[in-house]
Amino acid sequence: MKAFKFSRSILMILLSTAILASSCSKKKNEPETPVNPPTSQVEELDITSQATLTVNIENTGGKTAKEGSSSLVDNKLDTKFLIYSFAKTFYMQMEFPTAKQIGSYTLTAGDDADDRDPQTWTLTASVDGSTWVELNAQAYEFFPTRTQTKRYDFINPKAYKFYRLNVTDIRGGSLFQLTEWRLIQMPDSKQRTFPISSVETIVEGKNTLTFVNKTGDLNATVKAGLLNVFKVNYQKMADVYNPAAKDKVIFVIEPGYKGVAATWGGSVIRYDPDWFRNNPKDLDVVTHEMMHVIQSYPPVADAGWVTEGIADYVRFTMGLTNAEANWSLPNFTSSQSYRDAYRVTARFFYWLEKHGYEGIVIKLDKSMRSGAYTTAAFWPANTGKTVDQLWTDYSNNSAL
Repeated sequence: MKAFKFSRSILMILLSTAILASSCSKKKNEPETPVNPPTSQVEELDITSQATLTVNIENTGGKTAKEGSSSLVDNKLDTKFLIYSFAKTFYMQMEFPTAKQIGSYTLTAGDDADDRDPQTWTLTASVDGSTWVELNAQAYEFFPTRTQTKRYDFINPKAYKFYRLNVTDIRGGSLFQLTEWRLIQMPDSKQRTFPISSVETIVEGKNTLTFVNKTGDLNATVKAGLLNVFKVNYQKMADVYNPAAKDKVIFVIEPGYKGVAATWGGSVIRYDPDWFRNNPKDLDVVTHEMMHVIQSYPPVADAGWVTEGIADYVRFTMGLTNAEANWSLPNFTSSQSYRDAYRVTARFFYWLEKHGYEGIVIKLDKSMRSGAYTTAAFWPANTGKTVDQLWTDYSNNSAL
């Protein structure tokens, strides 16, 4: 009996120990309940409606007019804010009743006239409305489609009562418009900087290049190549075609732009970074686009083919990496036309230069820049033949 009692006692001790151990342990991956659970973290939230909006330049009809500033924060895409006298000191400001931690904002473009879009701005913040700190800056932004919304994220560890968007440049003209400006509250854990945007200034002789990179990961060799084409070719091309060409050029590496490259506003060139990821040696895209800056043609009717033909002619005759990029002028085929533009027209122009019409491209370029060019008048006056007759000659003997 004693042995039984001893075994039973041991059993009871072991059982009670097991029960105690079970009550003190937790299953794998089971969260431990804290003694004082923390308050819930703030989630991403559009809190624009909590703020009071003011602007330092108002619509002439007032804040509540059809295109007054109240339209900026009504959360509607069919209304917009419009001012007729934009100035580089223009700003839009939101004041909250208490400090808020903003980590993102969105801008929605107007429904018409893209030259009214904001292009360069800074977002600043203040705790008292007097001392301001910069939180985010964007330069040479584009809104490719109307009423398009673009979002800008940034790192902001503090809460502020005032947020101010200082718009220092628009795409052109004197009118400014914007459909919406929204502010988004963001906890530290969700903050990031996107899009990445860096601005560098490169001076080469009398020319200045502003290099805006919005990718954050542009290949260093490609970047060096783009800058080299500017340094080597820009002034050389200007000396030949337009010594009065602009001395300030802007390159924008823009992930949102799809289409290789395009020149806008006379001096801003946008590049598609995906093109250079897939074609890292095709650097004379820069030569072509810089020629558009140098051209600076006024609107000329029925002459788009001339503009692009000259730009590719210059790329062919002055390019630095055409061979490495496997870029060349196409052989003539009967299906082509001088109005095809780009390389087809460039080859035609090069043939003219080599077949008795030396200097014709420079004459053509000057005629375009003066605004005097017409297809009917220019070619007979400078070659004695119509352009159709010249194209027939080229078709019959296209060898360069």
